Amino acid sequence: MDSNLRRILSVVVVAIVVGAFFQPFQGDAAPQSSGRITGTWRVHMTPRNCQTGAPLPPFDFLVSFARGGTLTEVINAQAFSPGQRTTGLGLWSHVQSNTYKSVSEAFILFDSPTTLPGFKRGSQRLSWDIQVDGNQATIESAGQFLDSDGNLIVPTCASGVGTRFEGAQDED
Repeated sequence: MDSNLRRILSVVVVAIVVGAFFQPFQGDAAPQSSGRITGTWRVHMTPRNCQTGAPLPPFDFLVSFARGGTLTEVINAQAFSPGQRTTGLGLWSHVQSNTYKSVSEAFILFDSPTTLPGFKRGSQRLSWDIQVDGNQATIESAGQFLDSDGNLIVPTCASGVGTRFEGAQDED
């Protein structure tokens, strides 16, 4: 073998070894610190009367944004009786930079008791404008409660803040 071929092979071998050595350190750390929305978020929502702006009792969500543009959300709001509202399913899309939009829908399975009029059997549709900043997010929500025929019962408005849900990372 001539010396030029040895040098070229040595450089190629070193490049492969260096690449193989550093690859395990890349992992999934980058998406966690970037403005990406994928993952699960804890969201604290503060609803308000859409006409007057008067605040209403706050509540919480867990929302998972999956790659490919689907989402799943679960709400923890005292306004709903246990089992009254199903898990919400929906879609999200990237608008630009760290801005996203989503829409989700959940079924309302039975009318609210007379003490909380307004929640009728039908569905709840939520449209969110989301701004992600690392592991934090701000949300503006416009929603609708619809009866079982799809007629608007009441519009809803809310603002929220989200924090990326983080836990132990599994190694592959």
